[in-house]
Amino acid sequence: MLIPVTAILIIQCLVGAKAREVVFPPVAGADSFAEQVQSPLSDLDEVDIVSGSQFSGLMTYARLPYTNCFADEGEVEKYDIAILGAPFDTAVTARPGARFGPGGIRQGSRRMAGPIAWSVYSGRNPFKEWAKIIDCGDAPLTFLDNTVALKQLEKAHKVTSGRAANTTTKSSIPRIIALGGDHTTTLAALRSTFHRWGPVSVIHFDSHIDTWDPAVLGGGISHYAGVNHGTFLHIAHEEGLLRNTSIHAGIRAPLLRRKGDLRNDIRCGFEIVKARDIDRIGVNGIINKLKDRVGDSNVYISVDIDVLDPAFAPATGTAEVGGWTTRELFSILDGLEGLRVIGADVVEVAPVYDNPGETTVLAAAEIVRSLLTLMVQKPVKG
Repeated sequence: MLIPVTAILIIQCLVGAKAREVVFPPVAGADSFAEQVQSPLSDLDEVDIVSGSQFSGLMTYARLPYTNCFADEGEVEKYDIAILGAPFDTAVTARPGARFGPGGIRQGSRRMAGPIAWSVYSGRNPFKEWAKIIDCGDAPLTFLDNTVALKQLEKAHKVTSGRAANTTTKSSIPRIIALGGDHTTTLAALRSTFHRWGPVSVIHFDSHIDTWDPAVLGGGISHYAGVNHGTFLHIAHEEGLLRNTSIHAGIRAPLLRRKGDLRNDIRCGFEIVKARDIDRIGVNGIINKLKDRVGDSNVYISVDIDVLDPAFAPATGTAEVGGWTTRELFSILDGLEGLRVIGADVVEVAPVYDNPGETTVLAAAEIVRSLLTLMVQKPVKG
């Protein structure tokens, strides 16, 4: 059989050719961000598998060290501020899913880390100042009984805040930022806060007032149903956990009763800053109202993610249109510098409703960083 000349030439080229070797340079990448960026070397023994990747190890908030805050006293390293997850969402009146909020917020923080967290606005880095900050993981809560779950969460708060702080020259009581979880979890936090600090002023960022009388929202069915994410501030008032110097910010959701809800809200010790007030008095006007209201009292800041407009935070159970932008909220939070913040939370994050860009969990993670900054800026002695 005759073989075409072209085929012979191709066979000769294939036989005579050598395999192309891919040669890598001894160092790939640039030595930037200090220890946070890997520089793999050609020598396998010198390859760094400890630092530099935002995708390595167990996921904690902002890659903080994990501490089992519920272990025996001698087994727990001291800390000043603790991140504590509250995976609870069985007291909602609309869409569930916030039990996955703590994990979602940590997911949103995976690009954060101490060495690369300097604020372009303030020049400060809460992870690089005096406070030792750790992540306790999530409180172990049952999902079958709300009463038991809230007692478990209250105990988790009390144990976590009941240890000696690491930097006693600044504060003797560790402070907690909780990751929710539906807003009912704030009731457990306030019960624990009262045990350590006494009554507090609450700055409540939300689209809903959440001071509804349980007899109006849920309690008409049963006492059990009356404890929910719309009544917890009413219950906190009745238990004496709040000062009459509390305030809502960002309110815009409809009321159940035309006048009765507002009268009850005043009785619970709250003033209201509505969402549209920002159009009239601006960010600075909002800041002044909040700071004037709480004064020099101890303050608990609770941020329901639905204070933001659904365009900026769609992943929540009871979204209300007409809310603030993320930039407006961050500017307001930054303006609260100097307040005696003794506890805080970010709640109602339900990641299942988020978009592929993770708009909501990214915003929630940044809110946590803003709250951390406020705590670090103003140490509070116990």
